[in-house]
Amino acid sequence: MVRRMARTRKQEISRGVVLFAFNSSKYNYVEMAEYCARRVKSFLDLPTTIITDEESAETITYDFDNIIIVESDKNNIRESQVWINKGRYQAYELSPYEETLVLDADYVVNSDKLLKTFDFSDSFCCHNRTEMLMYPEAPQEFLSSYSYSSLWATVIMFKKSNRAKQIFEALEMVQNNYDHYANIHSFVGGIFRNDYALTLALKIVNGHSDVRSDYIPWNLVHVGKNTSVYADAPDTFDCKGEDFNTEFTVMFDNWKNSKMRKEYLNIKDMDFHIMNKDLFEGIMNG
Repeated sequence: MVRRMARTRKQEISRGVVLFAFNSSKYNYVEMAEYCARRVKSFLDLPTTIITDEESAETITYDFDNIIIVESDKNNIRESQVWINKGRYQAYELSPYEETLVLDADYVVNSDKLLKTFDFSDSFCCHNRTEMLMYPEAPQEFLSSYSYSSLWATVIMFKKSNRAKQIFEALEMVQNNYDHYANIHSFVGGIFRNDYALTLALKIVNGHSDVRSDYIPWNLVHVGKNTSVYADAPDTFDCKGEDFNTEFTVMFDNWKNSKMRKEYLNIKDMDFHIMNKDLFEGIMNG
C-alpha cells in the first residue's frame, strides 16, 4: 500500500531530495528527517519528500513538499530493537523527481556540494570511499575479508533511466535474498544493511566490475566513536527566518600510549554523516 500526500509546487527542473524515516521505540527518525530537510532547503534549495509509515507520519511537523505513506517492514532486529531500514529500493518508483538525491536522515547537509552530483554524466552515483573525521587512518569497510569494499547508501543520486531502474531492481532482489548473499560473501546475515545490499546490487548490474563514474569523487565523511559534535551558536537564518547554524565544533578523544588527549576542530562548509544517533539527537536539540 502506498499513499501520497502531495503539496503541488511548480519547479523549473524536476530535482529533489527523498528521505526515508521510520520511527522506532528508541529514535525519532522523522525528527531527524525534518532537521535534514531544513538544511536541504537552506543549502541546496531543493524540495524534499519523506517516505514513512502511517504511525510515523503522525509525528510530522515540517512542511515537506510530499509525504508518501508506505507499509514498513519491521522484520529487522538490531540490538533487540526493531530497525526499519528495508525498502530503500522503492526510491526509484516513489520519487516524484526526474533527478533525485536519496539521503540518510542522519546526514548533515552543511554545504551546496551535493548539487554537483546532478552534473555527473552517469545516471547513478554513490560514495565508495569514506573518511572518519578526526581519525584519518581508519580503514575502509569491507563486506568481509573475502568480498568487496563496501559502498555507501548514505548519499545516492539517480536520474530516471533504464540503468538506474536496473540498479534499484537489483537492490530489491538482494534485499529479498539477503541471507543467501551473506552466505556467498561471508558476512553476517540476519540484520539487513542498505550499504551491503547496494554494494552487491551495483556489482551485479556492472557484471562484478568497477564503473568509476558510479562513484562520487569525494569522500563520505563519518563522525564515529570517541567523537562529539556541538552545533555552534546560530549564525544566520533559515528560509523561515529561524535561527540556523552553519558551524560545528568537533571534539575527539585521541588515545595514544594509554594517554588521552582531547583534540578540537571547527567545521564549516562541509557535509558529514553522524553514525551515533544519540549524538545526532543531541545536535538537533542544541
